[in-house]
Amino acid sequence: MSFSYKNINFSLKLSQESETMKNLLVVLLSAVVLNVFGQDTQDELALIRSLFGTEKDVIVEEFVRAEGAQKPKFWKLYNEFEAVRKDIGQRKFSLLNNYVKKYSSLPEAELDKVMGEIISLNAEQDKLIAKYYKKVKAQCGVAIAAQFYQIEWYLLSQIRTAILENIPVIGELENRK
Repeated sequence: MSFSYKNINFSLKLSQESETMKNLLVVLLSAVVLNVFGQDTQDELALIRSLFGTEKDVIVEEFVRAEGAQKPKFWKLYNEFEAVRKDIGQRKFSLLNNYVKKYSSLPEAELDKVMGEIISLNAEQDKLIAKYYKKVKAQCGVAIAAQFYQIEWYLLSQIRTAILENIPVIGELENRK
């Protein structure tokens, strides 16, 4: 999947020529994610802004081609979606922040609780996207709903990847001793 915004192409496929850029991007993402985790009040929107250099709604507007009578319907639903998604994202970032801060001294029982909460929040977020796909489809048609679904999953996948690449892996610190 790829899309462009202001002459910047976003794509999941990287050519061999862009391997150096990919390595640079990984370094930059690491710095961005660690910076976002250091600020308790930040959420996924700050990460998106840092990753793509623009606001999430600008990216969505560029990708989702709602026009005419469909446009206000789509944005009404999208704003409803974002209100719920922001809450889930904030809870997840708070949970991950606490995990990162307590990682080295986290008892097994607390780790299990954190993992259960992360699994629950991820499932809640996944269900939310599916729920709003159906709502957008009912009011705006399949094509717009599919565009919504695709861009949300693309952004969510980028966020999840950036987070997973930058949080401590269970046992990682002990293995380095």
